[in-house]
Amino acid sequence: MLSIQTIDRALEAKDFDRLLQDLGRNGLVMPLPLRVQLAESAAGARGLALRRVVELTYGPTALSRSMVASLLRAQSDQGPVQGAVLDAAGRPSCLLTAAFASGLGRTLRDHGDRLGEDSAPIASAYERALAALSAMQRDDGLFAGHQDYGLRDRLLTSAFIAYLLLDVPDFAEVCRGHALLSALEDHLDDCDPHAEQLINMSRLARLVKTSVPARAIAPVPGPTLVASDSHAFIDAQTMRIKQRTAMLHSA
Repeated sequence: MLSIQTIDRALEAKDFDRLLQDLGRNGLVMPLPLRVQLAESAAGARGLALRRVVELTYGPTALSRSMVASLLRAQSDQGPVQGAVLDAAGRPSCLLTAAFASGLGRTLRDHGDRLGEDSAPIASAYERALAALSAMQRDDGLFAGHQDYGLRDRLLTSAFIAYLLLDVPDFAEVCRGHALLSALEDHLDDCDPHAEQLINMSRLARLVKTSVPARAIAPVPGPTLVASDSHAFIDAQTMRIKQRTAMLHSA
């Protein structure tokens, strides 16, 4: 289990790649090409690690406050996309901005009532990050990063953003969540196994969040499941997805 102490040590050492690997081992699905991009930025790693810190605590801590403060300093108010997080080359990054928004959003949802007056700047930064993501979303509903060189790259980046944020109502509304999911589903045959896994997990998260009947979504063939127990449903479907991914890798 990834502990608070392990996260703190990795941040202190600025070992962002190791931190992201630990988050992956703890359950965060993060394909290698995206992990490499995220590890180039302190904001990307901090945003994703903040989700885990919030998950492990009952309220704001010295570590979470420090992480939030660092994230707020990383947000850009300059350039063509204000509110975005910039990559190492100074360009607005949809991937880093999504990680940033994911961490701040989780903080507001789980710890917002304990943040007091500190919640206002976090909420403002979160809203500006969502607006920046909306500005970076293309007409077809997908996102595209500066390191995405073709449709497969775009699909992987977009699927990861959906995995992080699609079940969050704020994102789904501001960033045309339905258009994003529809575009991903339309291109399932063009996806690599990692993107397909992320898309299926996004579907499942949205299914449970919106209480859609289980039969409405069948990402992987198998017997009908009843979603009365959300956790059991997700666990069973996730296992099928992993088995499907393993089959695709071995094919």
